[in-house]
Amino acid sequence: MEQLQDITLTLILLTFVASFAACFFSSLSGGGAGLILLPVLLFTGLPFINALASHKLAVGFIGIGSTYRYVRERLVDWRVFWWTAIVGLPFVILGTRFAASVPGEVMEPLVGGVIIAMVLLTLLKKAAPDVLEPRRLSPRILLIGSLLLVPAAFYSGWISAGSGVFTTFIYLWLMRYDQLHATAMTLAANGIFWNGVGALAHVFMGHVIWPLAPGLILGALLGSYFGASFGIKRGNRFLRVMFLATAAVTGVLLLYPWLAQQFG
Repeated sequence: MEQLQDITLTLILLTFVASFAACFFSSLSGGGAGLILLPVLLFTGLPFINALASHKLAVGFIGIGSTYRYVRERLVDWRVFWWTAIVGLPFVILGTRFAASVPGEVMEPLVGGVIIAMVLLTLLKKAAPDVLEPRRLSPRILLIGSLLLVPAAFYSGWISAGSGVFTTFIYLWLMRYDQLHATAMTLAANGIFWNGVGALAHVFMGHVIWPLAPGLILGALLGSYFGASFGIKRGNRFLRVMFLATAAVTGVLLLYPWLAQQFG
């Protein structure tokens, strides 16, 4: 970690801009912050676990900026919010502890393939209604949803990249939310609780690089607030395009290293 002892103002500004851009974009697409912020942090020379921890610290605040905006528009279903948060929390912590000892290279190609398959299935049929007509939280929906949220939460704590895509798909397909409400719920429950708890776990394990924290946090708060505001104005159709494009790119990036190794 000697190369990190000299953290310059330029580096802090770079991480602020990266955090703002990542959280602005993620607020539009219901995920994908890791596609921008995590590579930038790795580019600065941070070891993977420290880059992941700093990324988690930033996206832990994405829920605050965006949720504040979504609550004003009454887009958050609090029953589903608490269900998602409580079911996922212990598995986020397990995934975070797992990340400190087990690299994610084995899991990433599988996750990438699953995401691409979900994108293709979504393109073959209507992804979500244009008008909000959510399903009732019946025991069957709660059971199926919980079984889907457990691996999504574990993955969120472990690798992080693309985890918001999974929960957005759950809200779209299982809960039958429209794209705007699905995006709002992902950023609220994932952002505040899953990412927040993941960030706290990394803090207690000593992985966060604190001189970078102010820029990362401020960028996340501002980026998520303005991103959520822009998405609300543009509406469902725009958000659906952004979400599917982000999901496709996420899947390809996670799958590419494995493909390159196999056929390169």
